[in-house]
Amino acid sequence: MPLLFILSTAAFVSAFSIRVLDPLVPSIARDLGVTIAAAAMLAPAYTFPYALSQPLLGGISDQFGKERTIRICTALLAMSLAVATVASDYTTLFIARVMAGLSGGGMIPVAFAIIGDRFEVAQRQVALARVVMASQIAILLSSGLSGLIAARFGWRVVFGVAGAVVLVSFVMMLRGLPNATPRPAQRISFSGMGRIYLSVFRSPMARFVLPAAAVEGIALFGLMPFVAHRLEVRGLGGMQEAGLVLAGMSIGGITFTLLVGRLLQRFGRARLIRAGGVISCGAYFAMAAAQSWQVEGACFAALGFGFFMIHNSLQLLATELVPEARSSSIAMFAFCFFLGQALGPVLYHAGFEALGNSVPLLLAGSVLLAMALAVGAILDRKPAPTG
Repeated sequence: MPLLFILSTAAFVSAFSIRVLDPLVPSIARDLGVTIAAAAMLAPAYTFPYALSQPLLGGISDQFGKERTIRICTALLAMSLAVATVASDYTTLFIARVMAGLSGGGMIPVAFAIIGDRFEVAQRQVALARVVMASQIAILLSSGLSGLIAARFGWRVVFGVAGAVVLVSFVMMLRGLPNATPRPAQRISFSGMGRIYLSVFRSPMARFVLPAAAVEGIALFGLMPFVAHRLEVRGLGGMQEAGLVLAGMSIGGITFTLLVGRLLQRFGRARLIRAGGVISCGAYFAMAAAQSWQVEGACFAALGFGFFMIHNSLQLLATELVPEARSSSIAMFAFCFFLGQALGPVLYHAGFEALGNSVPLLLAGSVLLAMALAVGAILDRKPAPTG
């Protein structure tokens, strides 16, 4: 099997398991007898461990082997989804989500590191975008279908389907993803990891790439667990409509991945990031005023397109923080990104409680625009990586 296809399957199953929860929050809250806020915390129960595991998994991947790491993590993710399927109480489901986050953290970042090793810079951003497209197709299916499936069969069936998809991917990796080199895995050295991460932090690009990743995670993915609840309280729909609204994000992301080559040729990386900030900010402002779930879905489509104009460019820069230790570089990028995702629901919940349903969206759009303009200005002054 082609390498890019296998890596795309890893991105697909990892993203599928991350976002499958979003439309299910009200259903889980009612079924397990917990509050909406508690059920929404099942999202950071995945993303916090995902983020916190990155420094360890990145170092292990660089020393133990990227292919070995991604196969083991895929198997563990399938097991954790099986536990979530049969969870009879909130605590068990919470633990299963933590397990899923720990194992899922060794999939997409490691896949990006393998791409960094195998593709030159000139082709790398497009290759990264193809893997991102697989993850967005997964999000499109998981968000869109999970609401529909849960409304008819219950949320447990959704986790069961996700586990089956991950298991299929694991079998494909066993058959088609051999180790890149015949040499045995190195002995894992934690002191060596420390030296590697110190070199990552010393990279000049890390000073703006890593904080930008955290801002992205907070602004966008912190909102997603509250989409269904926001629709319900405004009388605009429920789980099914929330799944369709969230699917708009993936449609926008997929559209970007199909156009990324042309956009890079026309605008260049710095202008692409700035344009993404403008589009994303406009989408947030329009969403704050939306009066139907269809309009909100269109806003999420625009947001997905603008967001990936920023994020795909940052991913490329992350592969060049320390080329000799790409797994660790991308792991630190993912750590910041998912730490932002984990903090996001907490911040959005506080914002909705204090400021209502619209003001937090206006603030998120403004912050994302400011970040994109700042990163674009920095790139105008710095030479692009050449590999």
